[in-house]
Amino acid sequence: MVGEYMKKNTKVFKYTPLGIVLVGAVAGLVVLSGMNLQTPGDGESWIKLNIASAADTGDGADAIVNVYVYPLSEKADITSSPYECNEGDAYEHGDDSDGFDDGEELTDSTPVGSTYIIAIEVNFSDKAYNTTSSDWDKTLVKAVISSTDLSLTTEEMEEATDFSQQSDNYAHMTFYVDNSDSGWTMTTGASLSVDDVDIYYYG
Repeated sequence: MVGEYMKKNTKVFKYTPLGIVLVGAVAGLVVLSGMNLQTPGDGESWIKLNIASAADTGDGADAIVNVYVYPLSEKADITSSPYECNEGDAYEHGDDSDGFDDGEELTDSTPVGSTYIIAIEVNFSDKAYNTTSSDWDKTLVKAVISSTDLSLTTEEMEEATDFSQQSDNYAHMTFYVDNSDSGWTMTTGASLSVDDVDIYYYG
């Protein structure tokens, strides 16, 4: 299942003629050497989130709803307003009806020559709710991604403008990584792997 608390849950997207496959394997403890999560001097810190096995329940579960290989050309939608990636615009995606599970094969395939980014949609519980300001606060949550093929080492992902689906006990946030606005281009016979995605909250 997606994520294990206190352990590194390695996730690998592999580009094949049938698409990209996400394979999960439990490895050692996560190494945060490349991550830049600043901790103010308030005695609190970034804590790795315990990700639920099923997502988008609407009951306050913390879970990855879906993973997308998304066109770079659609990035403006993510950055201009509260936004959720959709399967219709993605080159490839998981099944958002029951959350994203390790080993789940993504639908479709990314065409050779296409320029893409990686995006994820996360369902947050009250971990992302600021009780002082009484609103959903994206500064309280982070997503960190690692990929050897994309030359990413515990890279902090960018965030959408605001949460979508804001409710009393849950809200959604889209995170993405875009190679400094340039995206990545799929080439013939190329392999794409995302080794790890971890979600953190501040508390």
